[in-house]
Amino acid sequence: MSTAALEALVREQRALIAALDADDVDAIARATTAVDDALVRIRAFSPRFVSTDARRLAEEAMALTEAARVRVNVLVDMTARRITRLAGATGKGKAVQTYGRTGRFAY
Repeated sequence: MSTAALEALVREQRALIAALDADDVDAIARATTAVDDALVRIRAFSPRFVSTDARRLAEEAMALTEAARVRVNVLVDMTARRITRLAGATGKGKAVQTYGRTGRFAY
């Protein structure tokens, strides 16, 4: 298998991470679509990643996926905290923030 599809995936994942770090909603949407398109192209090949370069790129793609997942979880947590604080400030919601068993805020 050519590594072009994997290279495209890594490139699009880096763009997604940059968009997440920049809090750019439009760029996040574009990058998410581009990552999905790259994954569809890879799935079409039913890859086996036998070459050293392909394996290296696949491992890099997995590491970038994890980095994006962590960023998304942090953004979700920050948003939940803001919503809770705003609800508490208006008197229309709980002001007390507690973590549940899942590590997320329990409302």
